[in-house]
Amino acid sequence: MPLLTNMMEPLRLEPLFPERGTGEPLAAQLARRLRDAVENGTLAPGTKMLGSRQLALRLGIARNTVTLAFEQLVAEGYLTSRSGSGTFVTPSRFQRARRPTVTRSSQAERARFAALRGRFDAATGRGPLRPGMPSLASFPRAAWNRCARRALSAYAGDIGYGHASGLDSLRREIATHVRQFRGVSALPEQVIVVEGAQSAFHLASVVLARSGDSIAIEDPCYALARAAFELYGLQLQAVRVDRDGILPGELPAKARFAFVTPTHQFPLGGTLPLSRRLKLLAWAKRHEAYVIEDDYDSEFTSRVRPLPALQSLDRDERVIYVGSFSKTLAPGLRVGYLISPPHLASAFRVARASTSLGVSLHLQATLAQFIGGGHFARHIRRANAAYETRRTILARALDPLADSFETGPMQVGLHVALIARRRFKDRAASEISEGERLVPLSELSVARSDCRGFVLGFTNGSDDEIASAADRVCRRLRNLG
Repeated sequence: MPLLTNMMEPLRLEPLFPERGTGEPLAAQLARRLRDAVENGTLAPGTKMLGSRQLALRLGIARNTVTLAFEQLVAEGYLTSRSGSGTFVTPSRFQRARRPTVTRSSQAERARFAALRGRFDAATGRGPLRPGMPSLASFPRAAWNRCARRALSAYAGDIGYGHASGLDSLRREIATHVRQFRGVSALPEQVIVVEGAQSAFHLASVVLARSGDSIAIEDPCYALARAAFELYGLQLQAVRVDRDGILPGELPAKARFAFVTPTHQFPLGGTLPLSRRLKLLAWAKRHEAYVIEDDYDSEFTSRVRPLPALQSLDRDERVIYVGSFSKTLAPGLRVGYLISPPHLASAFRVARASTSLGVSLHLQATLAQFIGGGHFARHIRRANAAYETRRTILARALDPLADSFETGPMQVGLHVALIARRRFKDRAASEISEGERLVPLSELSVARSDCRGFVLGFTNGSDDEIASAADRVCRRLRNLG
């Protein structure tokens, strides 16, 4: 039986239960606690209280005790008694907002989570040039809906708990896909289906590290991956990147693992050469460290033949491979995957089951049908052609800025870096127009202060929208002088 009759959830009784033996009369004690509840907002204005008989039974005290407490609060104006209706909390000047005590530790936690929130703000652009957003208008809805209907029929009688690591059919399809597209060698039991790459970063942190461990991270880097690692108390060791990617010679000796984007460095765009890949793997072997390879948009390339994934070169089981369908299909699906080295597969499965019971079975079955039916490969082929056109449109539109900015490598993926040739306040210039914001490179830097400019996507709009948005960027930056 709830204490308050007009609230969705009952008020917790603990603050109202009497403390016997304190010497304070029970009626005065109850009145004081109800008074506090009204003042701090726990008892909202207009709340109807339980009758004195019911409240007395709930608290194990005499009805007269409750009646005395109610009468005292009615006299003070905290409660109002309506004949035939009951007793209500009075809307009055007594209500005040609850203010929790702020301690040094809570202040530190506030600052910590404020910093993490800033990482998310840094990673989010707005408008046609928002990076990392595929063309949602090109999503193959008809094929997807057919697969969804078939999947619903197939699993109509089996909608209980699934395997936390993912549906067997989807893990098989993912293993086949990465083998054909990226040269990744993996058995289905090494595949963990997760809610996007972000979930994979969290899972890897749980398995690989403890609070206080060091992680080598690219500088500049993907802000949301940085936020995931910082959440677990990992110490970031920034490693500079150039036009080709991370510099292996600057990797720290004491790091539990490294986070890299070797196929398409985010945000500068470089592709890590084979010689550096081998040095990165040698570093991991020498220091008994691991490498998290984020291969987020490598399916999209039409200018060059991409290098195989770093994982395909790994002979010592040191690479954790992360992929996502957010860039290839749609971020709203919230499906990604992690491929574990064989000797860590069991640990990852246990950690996954401990943190999540898995992605929707119907969604997984739909995606398995979609990949297995060849729809995914066809979608990538069509999207590649469209994105190549938009990549060219953006490159030509940026030509007038060549004196002040250089563009990063553009042969792979869904974005390009526009890098300032001189000192430049990119944050101040990031607001282009109403509804349009560019992602500044300075907000993605960990330790360096020499990286200024923007990350520009070219897939989140039509050809004309990309051209118009790029023109607005050029005018904005030229007007800044």
